[in-house]
Amino acid sequence: MLFRKLSLLLIIGLFVAGCSNSKSFIKPDQAQIDAYIQAHPDLPELDKSCIYDGRFEIGITQETLIFLLGEPVKKETVQQKWAPQEKYIYKKGNQKVFIIEDKHVVGILEEEGK
Repeated sequence: MLFRKLSLLLIIGLFVAGCSNSKSFIKPDQAQIDAYIQAHPDLPELDKSCIYDGRFEIGITQETLIFLLGEPVKKETVQQKWAPQEKYIYKKGNQKVFIIEDKHVVGILEEEGK
């Protein structure tokens, strides 16, 4: 399983933006952040860090992505040889596509001017 995940990262590595700034994306306000963190005491440290900083990274949970950016404008399901994946497509400023596998972000693609 680890080998497959590493292979996936290598395959999409040329297109992946490992850590993205949320320019043109709306960060939840402090009250929303505090409520979300309290409601999710088992939230991974990476997710907490991204929430507080208003950024997203490979490895955050699908749930945290939705908290940070809202529902995507489009979702697509792709059956890869190793596992099913979902593509969450956001169009706020530049188009961003988040690749979700096992309820975690495993890739981030960005296209300008879409």
